[in-house]
Order: sequence, then C-alpha cells, then structure tokens
Amino acid sequence: MENKMEKLKEEFERIKKEIASIGFVKKGSITKCYQACRNPNCRCNKDPKFRHGPYFLLTSKEKAKTKTFSVPEGLLSEVRRYVENYKILKSRIKLLEEISEKIIKIKIKKYRKELGKSK
Repeated sequence: MENKMEKLKEEFERIKKEIASIGFVKKGSITKCYQACRNPNCRCNKDPKFRHGPYFLLTSKEKAKTKTFSVPEGLLSEVRRYVENYKILKSRIKLLEEISEKIIKIKIKKYRKELGKSK
C-alpha cells in the first residue's frame, strides 16, 4: 500500500512540474469565417464564393456571456497554442484530481485497518 502511495505522489509531482511548464492559456475556440460586406455592388453579395476573408474569430464564454474577437492571421498559430495549452492544463488538472482521489481511498483503507487493530 505504501509503495502504491509513493508512486501516486511521484506521479502527482511530475504532473505539477508539467503544469508549471505550460505557457499562456486561453479558454475558447477559433473559427474561420468569410463575410459579405455592406457594399451592395460588391460581388460578395451576389455569390458566396466571393465573400471576404478568411477571418479568424476566438470565441469563449465568461460569466454566461459569449465573447468573440478577431485574431489577426499573423498571430493565429500563437493564439491556437494558447487554446491548446488550456486544454492540456484542464486535462492535467483532471489527472491530479484522479490521483488525489486514489490517495484518499488508500488513506481511508489504511485508517480503517488501523482503527480495527486498535480495538
């Protein structure tokens, strides 16, 4: 039981170090869109294949409100990394939670075993 506990603690520490190395994070998703302009004479209003773009939009939710803003194409790969980093961070936090739960279960088992011996 102690050996398993030590392995779980080592894994927990390894994941914590990994989290510390994650760069900037941003919750959301990036979409690519094309738009028609307001000029009624522009060909984008006559044929969808001539719409302007692509434009890249970063959309996220904050306090039940959707926030969207345009991302310049030159920053797209960097902002995509932020979004990916957020997903990685979230998955690592989930792993920490799972390890913590296993540790709690081991401690409960150990506690009950010791409680039974003391009677």
